[in-house]
Amino acid sequence: MSITIKKYQPENATHWNAFLKKSINGTFLFDRSFMDYHSDRFDDHSLMIYEEDQLIGIVPAHTKENCFYSHRGLTYGIPVVLENKTRAVIVAVLEYLDNSAFAKAEFNLTPQHYHKDNYILSSKLVENGFKIGRILHNMSVDLKANLNISSKKSIGYRNGKFENLKIERGADFKSFWELVLVPSLRARHNSMPVHSLEEIELVASRFPNHIIQHNVYRDQELLAGITFFIKGKVIKSQYAASSPAGMKTDAVGYIYMEAMKEYKHIGYHVMDLGPVNTSDGSINEGLYRFKKQLGSEMEEVLRLEKAYK
Repeated sequence: MSITIKKYQPENATHWNAFLKKSINGTFLFDRSFMDYHSDRFDDHSLMIYEEDQLIGIVPAHTKENCFYSHRGLTYGIPVVLENKTRAVIVAVLEYLDNSAFAKAEFNLTPQHYHKDNYILSSKLVENGFKIGRILHNMSVDLKANLNISSKKSIGYRNGKFENLKIERGADFKSFWELVLVPSLRARHNSMPVHSLEEIELVASRFPNHIIQHNVYRDQELLAGITFFIKGKVIKSQYAASSPAGMKTDAVGYIYMEAMKEYKHIGYHVMDLGPVNTSDGSINEGLYRFKKQLGSEMEEVLRLEKAYK
């Protein structure tokens, strides 16, 4: 059967989104209603792969300065495929890139636990000359196994530190952004969250079942919060921060532990706590220790790239 690749066009949005629901590894991050909230920042070059007349794969991607990126605006941008079409899609995409005029191609891979076929993508890229451009050290908790939380982290249940803490789940991003997240990032890292308050409220309004805010209070005082993105059976911690008072209480740790128990009971498979790297790629030992005590394990997540010129 012949395979063809077409560049995504805005009129393909309905077809693209319908395919996501049938795919084996798509998440809401690849829905055009999510991807396009920041379309003004990226020159979209997403791909649609057809076998005869059937759409069998898509690749969220953009270009910049004659380079192909999949996808720097979405954390990752792997090919999304139908069952048993992984190899065919990857081979077709690699041939497309070989025949293009791009100076470089880059793929931000996902942690292996996101889908069993992820190793096929990484191995095919390496076989075709892709090299490691970046390594992130990502931490995750296997919710299918017994939780292995350190006694140093759970001590707050025993010494009274967690007494009278109350978690509210919902869509109160405004309080978290304005009172905790932005002040914390500014004070500790002189930085801002990737999503503005307006952007996170917009995408959460479009995907209310996939973006959920957990805020923890004591006596009406907001101490900390975590913004969770739900991707299939994976719960991803997108933002986590505490106020100074919340840090003394380990309020973020409390949210994580309560959320792990909650999502494990519901039937989710993995809680992704995110990377522990600093801006220069080294490991933040304090952050690593914090996440390790929550029972998480480290995995290397790769960015693979290939120069064509």
